[in-house]
Amino acid sequence: MICLPVFFLLVLAGIQFALWSHAAHLARAAAEQGSQVASGYGSSAHAGTQAAYQFIATTGPGTLTGAQVSTTTLSGDTAQVIVTGRAQSLIPWFDLTVSATSDAPIQEYRPSG
Repeated sequence: MICLPVFFLLVLAGIQFALWSHAAHLARAAAEQGSQVASGYGSSAHAGTQAAYQFIATTGPGTLTGAQVSTTTLSGDTAQVIVTGRAQSLIPWFDLTVSATSDAPIQEYRPSG
């Protein structure tokens, strides 16, 4: 009698975990894409932010909702991209926030000497 509801609850929890995990991986990949673009030779923080948003829009629209991307330069030689958002939720009041950060050294020409 009680086995069937418990089974359905476990299935629901498993699906919810899969949705959260997929959103977390998408956030990580978008942060890495953004930091790679932002750190490119002659690139900018704005370009990194746009690359991360574009990655989210093309790879997983609807998977990571309310996505926010922040790109900064740390100590003048490292580009850092932070992506935050929410995973899709099967339970209306259950809010699963995901966040990912990626750093990449800024590529620049430095004359010898």
